[in-house]
Amino acid sequence: MSSDAITELEQLLREEREAIRQLDSARVLSYAERKEALVGALKQGGAGLSADNAARLRALAPALRHNSVLLAHARDVLRDALVAVRAELSPALPTQPRSPAPIPRIISVRG
Repeated sequence: MSSDAITELEQLLREEREAIRQLDSARVLSYAERKEALVGALKQGGAGLSADNAARLRALAPALRHNSVLLAHARDVLRDALVAVRAELSPALPTQPRSPAPIPRIISVRG
């Protein structure tokens, strides 16, 4: 299972990155839910990971960080767009975007 889950996670990260670039929120959400399930399964079998599978998981850390950064940027772009639309529709509303929310640490790539 571990090897299959890691392979699926590797593919999922590539697909998620494309969905983020396309701002496809439904796909991004479905990938996030699947990632959570895969990571949960890997945590349950964590003690039984082979050295090869552990190395594969460590190698996923940059892709996980990259996708997180893309998600944060996408969120900020959408937030700023909403602020601009609100300013057009109701000039009396504040036009300054709020400070970006911190990215939650949902998945630990270090264990």
